[in-house]
Amino acid sequence: MSLAATTCSPFLLAAVLAGTDVLHAQAPVGTPAGPMAQEDSLEALRADFEALRRHNEALERSNESLAERNEALSSSLAVQNQDWLDADRAAEIRGIVQDVLADTQGRTSLQDGGLSAGYSAGRGFFIGSQDGSFNLNISGQLQTRWVFNRNPGSSPGVSESDWGFQVRRAKVRFQGNVIDPSWTYQINGSFEGPDNAGREIGGPVAGPGGVGGALVTGTIGVGTPSDGGTFEFQEVFIAKQLENGIVLTVGQFKTPWMREELVDSSQQLAVERSVINEFFNQDRAVGVMASYQSDSWSLAGSYNNGQATAVYQDTRYTNLADSPTDWAFSGRFQWKFTGDWSDFDSLTSDNTTETAVMVGVAAMGQQYGLNSVIAQVRNVNAASQTADISLDSTTVWGVTADVSAKFSGWSIFAAAVWQYYDPTLQKRDTGTVPLAAFENSASFESYNPWGFVVQAGYALTADADGNAKWELFARYEEGNAADDRFDSIFPGQSTVEGGTPSILTVGANYFFNDNVKFTVDWGINFAEEMSLFAQSPSVAGWESSDAADQWVLRAQMQLIF
Repeated sequence: MSLAATTCSPFLLAAVLAGTDVLHAQAPVGTPAGPMAQEDSLEALRADFEALRRHNEALERSNESLAERNEALSSSLAVQNQDWLDADRAAEIRGIVQDVLADTQGRTSLQDGGLSAGYSAGRGFFIGSQDGSFNLNISGQLQTRWVFNRNPGSSPGVSESDWGFQVRRAKVRFQGNVIDPSWTYQINGSFEGPDNAGREIGGPVAGPGGVGGALVTGTIGVGTPSDGGTFEFQEVFIAKQLENGIVLTVGQFKTPWMREELVDSSQQLAVERSVINEFFNQDRAVGVMASYQSDSWSLAGSYNNGQATAVYQDTRYTNLADSPTDWAFSGRFQWKFTGDWSDFDSLTSDNTTETAVMVGVAAMGQQYGLNSVIAQVRNVNAASQTADISLDSTTVWGVTADVSAKFSGWSIFAAAVWQYYDPTLQKRDTGTVPLAAFENSASFESYNPWGFVVQAGYALTADADGNAKWELFARYEEGNAADDRFDSIFPGQSTVEGGTPSILTVGANYFFNDNVKFTVDWGINFAEEMSLFAQSPSVAGWESSDAADQWVLRAQMQLIF
């Protein structure tokens, strides 16, 4: 601005002088100006020029001041930039830039490789090729519950009331396919909660670790946690679907037996499965299975190392050296009258399901061998003397039938089961027996436990999509596994108790969404004998009892992902 003013001043002066000449040139010829008038005009021009000079000098000074301030400001900013961009900050910025570039390259590689990743309801987190040839799904389940038990039949010195919180299940599941969708795999594991496997006198004890059973019973360290929080593999298998639709599965899996057990624990109606199921269920076995599913029926058969039974439950991760059976088979047939197969993935109800009806029957059989070792005979007063015995030559047969139906907001399930045991106890050379009556082996009369369960749920309210929000349910179950035959082998020495539960359970489910569910239920046992069906209190909350009116209150929050 000052420079322009300085440069233009001579031109302005010339213009003023030129203007003066023009005025003089334009003056009338007949009226020449006098000397005084010309002097006054020159004086006025000098004053104007002086004023312009002073204004130009002022502008120059202002411009110099602004230049100085600009230089000072530039110096200040340079100092600030120098202080801000130190070595640490520069390294941090470089790291961020490198991370952004690496992320961009990774995304580009993912796209170039034809991979997709994300989360899908019912599928969990997934990553796989876009053509479906390779796929991995990661999902899980968490169950935390509070349980109150009131047991009038508690043993002397044991409180009639117990309550507390527990993490019932914490599962992680990896499943998917490789090469093409016909080759599938599954690796499921669970962080097992404290077993508290101690049963009161009369509770089941059998198997290598003294877990589960009916023929030999007793107490296993009441209240002592066992394997709390230990990660244990459950389903671990490879499956191949053949061109004719048959699926061959090898590994560890649930054998085709009890339907209630085959339905995932996250899809049950009540807080826990029925005690009938807990007594008769197959758990998991190592072996091979062939299955086929058409539009209206399905069939599955398995040959394995032996599934869990009332006399022996340690069947996971067995091998040729410790397989408890000489042979073991199971098979299941299902006929679907209406609906989709997916309708029977759960036992809960909803308002979106059209009428769906299915019936199923299953059978199993197995014979135990020398590896079916009962580590210790409990419930015999001579506690210091133990016997190393097996269930060698014991055979078990069983049949079960069930019906499942969903319609108009209702979900109904009913099942009955019966098993036949031809038991034999075989003494091994490594053990001693406290009673002479038990020489090398002992046979028992046949053992025929049975049970049934009936349950129904009704969806009260639904969300905008028709999915249930509130659901009421009720369940009744009854069984008989009376077992007093030890008295003939160990007269006066055995305190074996059986079990004849008669349990009514009522409760409600509230579905926050597809992934989160809250369940509360209350159950009461009208029968006196509960021992064999009680299992571990940490499983369903029931305890061994010889008195009626034991009741259990349970509340559970479940999250699946």
